[in-house]
Amino acid sequence: MATADNTKNTKARTYISWLTIAFMMVAAVASIRSLPAMAVYGLGSIMLFLIPAIVFFVPVALVASELGTGWNGGIYGWVKQAYGDRLGFFVIWFLWIEVVVWYPSVLGFAASTLAYMFNPKLADNGIFTCIVIIVFYWASTLLAMKGFDTISKFTKWFMLLGTALPAACLVILGIIWLIMGNPSAAPMNWGALIPSVFHEHSHVLAGAHRLHPDYWKEFVGSIAGLVLIVSNFLAYAGIEMNAIHARELKNPEREMPKAILLAGIMIVLIFIPPTLAISLVVPADSTSLTAGVIQAYAAFFDAFHIAWVTPILGALLIIGALGGVLSWTAGPSKGLLFVGKSGMFPPILQKVNKNGVQQNILILQAILVTLLSTVYIFIDNVSDAFWMLSAMAALMYLTIYVFMFMSAMKLRKTQPNVKRGFVLKGLHFWCILGLAATILAIIFGLIPPSQFSNMPVLEYIGILVAGLIITGAPPFIFYAVRKPSWEVAPKSETEAYSAPLQDLQNSDTTGN
Repeated sequence: MATADNTKNTKARTYISWLTIAFMMVAAVASIRSLPAMAVYGLGSIMLFLIPAIVFFVPVALVASELGTGWNGGIYGWVKQAYGDRLGFFVIWFLWIEVVVWYPSVLGFAASTLAYMFNPKLADNGIFTCIVIIVFYWASTLLAMKGFDTISKFTKWFMLLGTALPAACLVILGIIWLIMGNPSAAPMNWGALIPSVFHEHSHVLAGAHRLHPDYWKEFVGSIAGLVLIVSNFLAYAGIEMNAIHARELKNPEREMPKAILLAGIMIVLIFIPPTLAISLVVPADSTSLTAGVIQAYAAFFDAFHIAWVTPILGALLIIGALGGVLSWTAGPSKGLLFVGKSGMFPPILQKVNKNGVQQNILILQAILVTLLSTVYIFIDNVSDAFWMLSAMAALMYLTIYVFMFMSAMKLRKTQPNVKRGFVLKGLHFWCILGLAATILAIIFGLIPPSQFSNMPVLEYIGILVAGLIITGAPPFIFYAVRKPSWEVAPKSETEAYSAPLQDLQNSDTTGN
């Protein structure tokens, strides 16, 4: 029996390579739908991609690696261990509602791409965009109702065909464009590596003439020119989902930094070259936030006299958008269901169908997405509506990261004896760097971008703040009115969802 037990334990200690984790991180983060926002900067976009990679992506990945190899439950588990049930519930709720807000933006990208395949004028039509989002999302919801196995069969190919292939095509087209000697719509000189807003407002950003009556007005205007960088923070978000796999490495302390470095390089390469390709053929003043990628394809293929290829790439982009939606439709809502069963949700929101899928949460999710998609109707400019939703989603996700960094520092102090599979050297430095970058990005996110919005600053801030309050209030209300009858899952099961991993392993070993 001892031999059999030893064999079993040996098989359980199967390691994965750091290359595997690197590719998993890339798959979770990389997407080309956010690239048009940076294409308006041309070569300057390189700096605006690298800054968030260094001050945000790397700290998030490193800190999440320590937390993910110490405690179960992802961000929910980490915050619950550090700050208790109430804030843990808030974080899992905010993660879920952030994804709900994100759906209309990614499907707005799909709607504009679809429009370019048939009638480009429809790309600026809010009613068309709204209808397409509703149809696509309800179709995704019905598919998600069939269970994870069904979704997984689609998402792998959707992401490969809809993200990797279109990105590679953009880069190849851009190289061919330059080799053929075609002019670039964006400046391609060394000076262009510094974003134009720094040139235009360098004296303001340096603090010159602070006593001048127009100084602070111009200062806000100069900052507004850089606000689109906030979309880059959201573009790098999600890396923490795969950081938990660090404990499956043979030597996490040595291999995890290598995986993060490689993933960071690969993600930046997926972001930057396609962005530059877009800037080659689409002028900054006519770049659509939702349709910028398909605009670039149309410009390339029209110039090469093969316009018939544009709809094909458009179809691939739509497939990629749907793959992203499918991959996120069931995940956060499943975590929300699990926490809800601990007594946080009324029974109606805990109902599952015959496939074990949280059907009522998914239906609520679809209803909220339907309501949010009407933003495209009420805001005249589709790009402005897209940015508003993207900014809201970014602010929500960034708020979650604030709690993550704070939890990491607190748990290092309050639970130092919990065994971590990966122990981050200089944890407080990385947390403070990540916190500073995150808070600065939140401040930037409350300023309307000068490139795309004519909305007054106070009105814009008011809408975003009101949105954050409205979406963030429900978990505190549910927590305040919760009843013992709402608790469906055994307490031991819900506690295990955020317990230290060493406790779970000991429990498995002893058979308890």
